[in-house]
Amino acid sequence: MSESYRIYRLDRARLVVDVEWVSAANDEEALAAAQAMTTMGLREIWLGRRLVGTIDATAADEEPSAACWL
Repeated sequence: MSESYRIYRLDRARLVVDVEWVSAANDEEALAAAQAMTTMGLREIWLGRRLVGTIDATAADEEPSAACWL
């Protein structure tokens, strides 16, 4: 049975920028879905009122964007 998890993407001030709903069989599957997202930033994974985990994918924020080279 699948559960509906929310994955929040947060900015540097920890304000919600985006939210995505995913169906997952368990916490590990939901965390894997959040890790596979291509957007950068801090992510929080929630199931109802329970915080499942946090993923920090901000390493690429330090790299210049392609727009810098135009």
